[in-house]
Amino acid sequence: MKSDLRDQAIKALKQALQEVSGIKVKRIQTESAGRHGAQNIVANIDIYGHDRMLVCKVRESTQPLKIRRTLKDLSRAVEDCAEGTMPILIAPKLSQEAQLLCTENNAGFVDLEGNVRLVMKEFFIAKRSLPQRQSLPPQAEPLPTSEAARLAHLA
Repeated sequence: MKSDLRDQAIKALKQALQEVSGIKVKRIQTESAGRHGAQNIVANIDIYGHDRMLVCKVRESTQPLKIRRTLKDLSRAVEDCAEGTMPILIAPKLSQEAQLLCTENNAGFVDLEGNVRLVMKEFFIAKRSLPQRQSLPPQAEPLPTSEAARLAHLA
């Protein structure tokens, strides 16, 4: 994984968590996660006095097969962790299908487009970004603004 994508993922996770006043981010770090030099992002947070851990995997590809594999990896990664540990998938952009796969697998998600879903005992964050609208092409002629100008323009 490229370090700039990892850095963007950490920033997006921090932003999502900081939107809830009852959440205090204690530490976010990367940890080795098995073979091939893969790394997880691990966030230790405090939610209203309760310590929680978020184990995150960052993926560039959001093809359904790769998402399913990543969700299985995340599930295994949190099995040995403390109760209340939440698996989270972070990607540049997650389709609705990928978001649904995360929800079905009890995993949270954050994407760099602003979509977020994090569910724990003490909180629930859900945010959906709207697709960027493309600007309309400029009109050839400005439209008249007053009634008299419109009538003059029509004549």
